[in-house]
Amino acid sequence: MKITRDKLLNAYSCGSPIRTTVIQAIAIGSHVDNIDFSANPQYLNGDSIIWGLIRGAKELMYLTRQNGYDFYQIDNAYFGRDLFFRITRNELQCTKLKNNSDFSRLENIFKYLNYEIKPWNTNRNGPIILCPSSNFLYSFYDTTLEKWISTTLELIRKHTDRPIKIRYKDLSLTTNIDNEIFNAWCVVTHVSSAGLDALRLGVPVVTTGICAASPLGTPINNIDNPEFKDGRYELFSNLAWSQYTLDEFSKYNLIQKLQNENV
Repeated sequence: MKITRDKLLNAYSCGSPIRTTVIQAIAIGSHVDNIDFSANPQYLNGDSIIWGLIRGAKELMYLTRQNGYDFYQIDNAYFGRDLFFRITRNELQCTKLKNNSDFSRLENIFKYLNYEIKPWNTNRNGPIILCPSSNFLYSFYDTTLEKWISTTLELIRKHTDRPIKIRYKDLSLTTNIDNEIFNAWCVVTHVSSAGLDALRLGVPVVTTGICAASPLGTPINNIDNPEFKDGRYELFSNLAWSQYTLDEFSKYNLIQKLQNENV
């Protein structure tokens, strides 16, 4: 069934060879007008559904907004990677703490993943864990992994002399992050999902960028006395309602859902 709209809706995979099925699924459910699977695609007029942060995604987001339209960014899940995929409107992650009283989706997902939101750990005695994002991501923010690490270490050292351990994401994919950070003094990241892992485990988090963990984060100047804010259950519930399975992408018009939420 073709949907009548007053503007085009175009989907771009940005050349991702492993996420083609995600773009195809949302194209079905949200009735897109065009799909472009190429790397560094040319912007087509209208709203944009964009996979990831690579191969022209940044330019597509900029041009979409510059022309007065909305972009919908799709990426890996906040939790339950490869089972779910997140989607946001005109931002890279959900960054606002909404009043969400429907916890049923969160409860179902966490039960399946064997996750729980643990009480704040006020007896931590581990080091500060610095959790960089994947190396490629920093070019999106006009910096480099090495520069972010050195700048962040310098900022931390202005406010504390606690020991610091760096957990490089690409070298730690086979290790359980829960085991590495459950006793950390705090986790420091830019926009990595490690910040959400910390909040789930009851460990304070500092974010140097704006991401899903930021609403409950501690300012870096308070790193020696981190904050234990209320609202973790609400935050995770909101994120649970912002990520979907491939089946849900193809079955429901999630673009219309996001538009209705932002009216």
